[in-house]
Amino acid sequence: MSTTRLNRIAAAGTARRFVRIRLADSLQMFVLARVDNPFLEEVYLSPGITAPDTEDWEDQDTIELAGETGGHLYLDVPTGAVRALIEEHGGEHTDQDEDFPSVDYQLHPIAPSGHYPVTRGTQPIGRIARRTRDWHAIGTGGTQWAGPFNGPEQAAACLVAMVDLDTGRARSGEKELAAALAEHGLAPHRDGAAMYGTSWLTVGPGAGGDFPPMDEKPYVYAYLRNCADEGEMAVDRAVRAGDEWVTVVGCDSPDEDGPDEFDGRTFPGTDTAAVAAYIADWHRDPRAFRAQALKEARARRSAALGEACSRFI
Repeated sequence: MSTTRLNRIAAAGTARRFVRIRLADSLQMFVLARVDNPFLEEVYLSPGITAPDTEDWEDQDTIELAGETGGHLYLDVPTGAVRALIEEHGGEHTDQDEDFPSVDYQLHPIAPSGHYPVTRGTQPIGRIARRTRDWHAIGTGGTQWAGPFNGPEQAAACLVAMVDLDTGRARSGEKELAAALAEHGLAPHRDGAAMYGTSWLTVGPGAGGDFPPMDEKPYVYAYLRNCADEGEMAVDRAVRAGDEWVTVVGCDSPDEDGPDEFDGRTFPGTDTAAVAAYIADWHRDPRAFRAQALKEARARRSAALGEACSRFI
């Protein structure tokens, strides 16, 4: 039975104002809630709705509102008790106020773990949770929490974006990066070496990032690796805790000063958008990008050499 609106209110709060919940039988209640709290601060039941004779309601401060309004106001009511009352009236009405934007996911009541399950239709796609003031999201089968986000709505929306909606599970690094590159009008080419179990995504200089045959330069390719395994190259698995994105730049002028291929920047595994933006910068002007990237690569090598030398001084 649907209590979708109450579920979202319980997670997001009501910003210190009352919001209305219409019930399936057209009666209504108004609630005031704090963010991610197991109790609703105030619950006003309009005439026609009677609170159950249970401890959850009996132990609250009850104020009978005088005048034409009538009804009763209850303080600090467990969200679960309010949900049960809504279900007694047939659930929530399909016609609700538009103070919460329409979304294509369903947020479910908080679980004992402190996470809010999220589904799309009947398919579970992951969970969101609040940590201190920020919110985070993790897809079904994922091991890396994404975030931080400003609120549960933003976290759930990101979850929908990061999950493969055909399977309901966390998308592979390939799908994550391809989607991020698509925001810049780029379409990567997938490649790999089956005998070594490696895979990576390459973007070429053509329109839309089309990659020419025969591995012609310039190009940029990117792959995931776990920080504890620098030999890993993969895009066919989901992002995990401890992952980083590695970029490699192939130069179009190998006869000039400097190598014809060198490491670009590395990024946290969850920051796929930054990887895509970096590659998009290269695509706009590969030659100018090459000069800056070479400068950065040399600075990293100098810093590493200086650190190694200092150990022997």
